[in-house]
Amino acid sequence: MLVNLEINRENLKRNLEKIRSINKNIICVIKDNAYGLGIENIFPILLENNCNYFAVAYIEEAIKIGEILKNFEKEKKLNFLENRKIKIMALNYIEPKNLKYVIENNVELTIFNFSQLSDYLKILDKSFENTVLKIHIKVNSGMNRLGFDENEILELIEKIKKYEINSKNNKLEIISIFSHISDAENQIETEKQVEKYENILKIVDKNDVKYQYKHLQASPLLFKYGEKYNYDFARVGMALYGMEPLSYDVGLLDVITVKSQIINVRNVKKNDKISYGSKGIVNRDSKIGIVSIGYAHGFQKQIENSEEAYVLVNGKKVKIVGEICMDMIFIDLTDIENVEVNDEVVIVGSQKNIENGITEKITLRQVAKWAGTIQDDVLTKFSGIKKTVD
Repeated sequence: MLVNLEINRENLKRNLEKIRSINKNIICVIKDNAYGLGIENIFPILLENNCNYFAVAYIEEAIKIGEILKNFEKEKKLNFLENRKIKIMALNYIEPKNLKYVIENNVELTIFNFSQLSDYLKILDKSFENTVLKIHIKVNSGMNRLGFDENEILELIEKIKKYEINSKNNKLEIISIFSHISDAENQIETEKQVEKYENILKIVDKNDVKYQYKHLQASPLLFKYGEKYNYDFARVGMALYGMEPLSYDVGLLDVITVKSQIINVRNVKKNDKISYGSKGIVNRDSKIGIVSIGYAHGFQKQIENSEEAYVLVNGKKVKIVGEICMDMIFIDLTDIENVEVNDEVVIVGSQKNIENGITEKITLRQVAKWAGTIQDDVLTKFSGIKKTVD
């Protein structure tokens, strides 16, 4: 493919070190195929760096991790696995039909409402004997997406008490009680959410419910408040991949570079139109480059509405012009010398200016601003691009 996404192994490792300097106990979030980067690419790097707790979204991702681990065993890559028990937590809804796989493979499920809990318990009662279902209980502290409200906790306790680990029934092992902060940079709202979470924990503790861990931090809370809300674990996704979790930079390193190349160069007269529609009218005689990337690759079409959007060619900023096509974009090369077909174009990442040695950079945060969205959205849209690990 002409479009390639490079994953920088060393920068991911250094981001991991920065995270661990705040909370050494982390759950690595590799949901949605490691934010589109490929679990097969990211998971081995994290294993190499002594990570053993992972969060996925769906059962298919847990299965994929299991297959990777089996291949490691076949290939005798024991340095990945020696003396370590790999744990997998599912953050999203897992269909009841997959409970057999979950139990047999020690996948830990997130429980967030009574309907889901009831479905799981029915299957646990009817289909299995002497089994343990490992669960994380998610509580709603204010985001109002998933999780039990404070006024539901006593009813929840009543239901799960029948399945405590020392009961005669099939068992529920409560791994953690956790929540999620919706706006870490809003200190007042964050403190309200923390207070709700703490109140729920008090109810649970007062009723002598046994659980192992507490966790509240995701990347934004971790970097905004440091160790203040460490609890037992931090669930970290975006910071691993170099996405700045706050409105200001915290010093994370870029993990990805997206590159393509110029496939055509043409001279266009003043007042001629380029691309679809009638908006792309050049205001001078221009040299226009065509680059092999478009919205089919995840380069969002909304970027065409930004006056600031550019790519890098020969280490220089080159403005994106005209409408973005399915697999091509137009760039204005008029002021760039010594450019030819097949020259490299950086879409996200760094490139050195061949004339003055200065390195220019395009970050995911910049691309998100041009597209009117967030970094996570930009990154996951690149999921279909060929990826290599450097």
